[in-house]
Amino acid sequence: MADSSTSAAETKTKLLQSAKKEFLEKGFMGASLRTIAANAGVTTGAMYRHFKDKDSFFCALVDEAIEVVKKTVSLADSENHAGLDSPHMQEHFDLEEKSVKEFIDYMFANFDLFTLLLTKAAGSTHEHFQEEICELYTKNCEETFNWMYESKIAAKKVSPMTIHFMASTIINAYCDIITHNMSKEDAIHYIADIMEFTRYGTMHLMGI
Repeated sequence: MADSSTSAAETKTKLLQSAKKEFLEKGFMGASLRTIAANAGVTTGAMYRHFKDKDSFFCALVDEAIEVVKKTVSLADSENHAGLDSPHMQEHFDLEEKSVKEFIDYMFANFDLFTLLLTKAAGSTHEHFQEEICELYTKNCEETFNWMYESKIAAKKVSPMTIHFMASTIINAYCDIITHNMSKEDAIHYIADIMEFTRYGTMHLMGI
């Protein structure tokens, strides 16, 4: 039983490696299940025991990365700002910088998966990944900005479209790292600039 289980796990790993290569080369739409099976040294029948279609392959490759992104984006919600007031602003900035560093590390450790999501996903379940994350981040930021205004941490209310612009700017900056094939060093400097630009612009708009 152990041998069979090990063999099944190895087959699945080979199929996923083959699928990743095929998607990176041809995109989701152009990828061939036959080629994925052949390059993994697996029959199509054996392949279908693990993955029912191209989309299940794609999801198996990228779903963990999507969950990490969603978890990181959720740090912008009001629950994570509940202890925030002006004296603790620097502590908040330090935590933000730590989460940014951890996320950039994760992106570069999984560069191929983010390349799939941002440049090869057309036709898959995740073809609107960037827009969906922008929407989620905007919602979290809007909720937090409103909470800060109601709690009198912010003196001014920011319009939903302005919040959308700022949130999209940050998400699109992270996507630029992948789509422009940036080095890690350049990415760190780029995101630091974007965060500084949006941070102080946001504080000014909110009257902080």
